[in-house]
Amino acid sequence: MRFLRRFQQGGVGLAVLVLCLCTGSLPKSIGRLQEVTIITDYWNLVSGQVKAVLEQPVFTPQPEPEFLLRVGGFDRFPSYSRMRIVFLIGTVRDSIIRGVLGGRADSLGEEGFGLFKFPNAWVDNQQVLLFVARDTERLIEGLRVYGARLYRTVTEMVLEQMTAATYFRGRDDGAGRQLARFGFSLDVPKEWLIQDKDSAERFIYIHGHFPDRSVFVHWQDTVFPLVSDSVLQLRDRLTAKFYDGDYVDRNAVRAESIEFLGVPCLRIRGVWQNQKQVIGGPFVLYAFNYQERFFLLDGMVFNPGEKKVSSLFQVEAIIRTFLPR
Repeated sequence: MRFLRRFQQGGVGLAVLVLCLCTGSLPKSIGRLQEVTIITDYWNLVSGQVKAVLEQPVFTPQPEPEFLLRVGGFDRFPSYSRMRIVFLIGTVRDSIIRGVLGGRADSLGEEGFGLFKFPNAWVDNQQVLLFVARDTERLIEGLRVYGARLYRTVTEMVLEQMTAATYFRGRDDGAGRQLARFGFSLDVPKEWLIQDKDSAERFIYIHGHFPDRSVFVHWQDTVFPLVSDSVLQLRDRLTAKFYDGDYVDRNAVRAESIEFLGVPCLRIRGVWQNQKQVIGGPFVLYAFNYQERFFLLDGMVFNPGEKKVSSLFQVEAIIRTFLPR
């Protein structure tokens, strides 16, 4: 695998009601890490709006849905309530909704809908979202109004699940100490390797295999404009030099502004390519200025012929452990 050989050559932010019902002795949740289990009797009414938010394709060489949706009616609650990420949708008239919210179901305010979050509601390691409207007429309007918030919340939930899975075997403390001398920390998963031979040029990366994934860090002791084209041009210069000619397919890029470490951050996801090696895959990058320094963190995946979005979430989960010192 040419990509594998290349890496081996170097040596190796919702009005959230948080209600923790109970923890500790609960059975573990089940299901895939990026799966969202939707429980509702209104799927025919809300499916278009929910899919528009949660089924956006991710740019990969073969587009994949960002989240995997499992859908069932309220009668499926006994089994579906054991899943990792559960999304309940209903009205204040539904007994299952009132059973969860209690008196809060009658205090939705003038807009007539609300979004609530419950960790570990019925099983351990679980996140539950509940969207409730005063009546069916407000279901669609509420989901439209809360669309961006719903997307951010589900993304955070999946990343939280992915973080727990990524570090299930622990963190490489020795690798962490090795990175500390560069003025930042990054949690390196067990069995991942560091390549720091280009650290004098302020470029290091860590990588893991099966599938091939890498996360690189580039830093500058000055601020850098958080403009998509400028950041992608910088990324292309770095990967042309250090990743043997990789570049970004400008036709497959999605950029958004988020907050990371309390500062504005440009998050870009897209597809990288390498014409010389005739390979490609998805990437996600975070670009931000922190205390007069610029950081570019980039996670990329190479897994030909296989699903890639789960690995993309994993490299992003690693990126989010980054902390400047």
